[in-house]
Amino acid sequence: MSRSIAFFVCLPCSCLAVQATAEKVLIVADEWPQMAVLADYLQAQGGYDVEKAKPDELPGDLTGYDGVFQFVHGALPDACAQQLIAYAQEGGRLVVLHHGISSKKKETQGWFAFLGIELDRTDGAEHYYRWVHGVTFTLVNVNPGHYITSHNVTYPRKVEYQSSDQPSPTVELPAIALANTEVYFNHQFTDARAKTVLFGVRYEDAKTGEVLMQDRAGWYKQTGRGYLFYFQPGHAVSDFEQADYCQILLNCLTWKPGS
Repeated sequence: MSRSIAFFVCLPCSCLAVQATAEKVLIVADEWPQMAVLADYLQAQGGYDVEKAKPDELPGDLTGYDGVFQFVHGALPDACAQQLIAYAQEGGRLVVLHHGISSKKKETQGWFAFLGIELDRTDGAEHYYRWVHGVTFTLVNVNPGHYITSHNVTYPRKVEYQSSDQPSPTVELPAIALANTEVYFNHQFTDARAKTVLFGVRYEDAKTGEVLMQDRAGWYKQTGRGYLFYFQPGHAVSDFEQADYCQILLNCLTWKPGS
């Protein structure tokens, strides 16, 4: 009898151990210094086994990954994009970072339609897509009650922010400043209210004093049976050296829809 009891007591523990070691994520990238910092955090704080792949060398089957991060600066091959899209739509969690939305990605078949994004760089465009290098911008939490923005995340400051979803008043919101990095403007949503916005970007032009605020720095949406996430920070290694930003990305993996 004692052996049987010991067997049934130990069995759940061994099952938990197997489950823990099975949790893994894939980082698809063509720049690795930034992703090395993120990988270390996911391993140390999330307990994930982190695997890495170039965009033209993806594993044949992505279904075994609890999350996939896309950090591709240059061209995103059509085959890679289609694999990532299928992974998300079939129930995976795809986290697109920084230049996963860029003018270069407009050349990738089906990518912008999947993201629900348009970038307008035509002459005289009302909302001309542009970027600024080597600046400080503020990541503003515009959805403070959400698990992804709040779980184990500390915000060192508060800033005044006016949502680009007008008309809106100016309010004080928690924020994280990111220095010597890159900021994007005028990501246009093409899927109406399909996205849940988590973060806004606040940027003050040092030369003109103009303050730009747009609800475009972080969002997610359901796609098929899975989820697509996007976060704008990531140009500099120092972006990921902010532990709270990495925690936000980790929260995308542990978040339970509906919570």
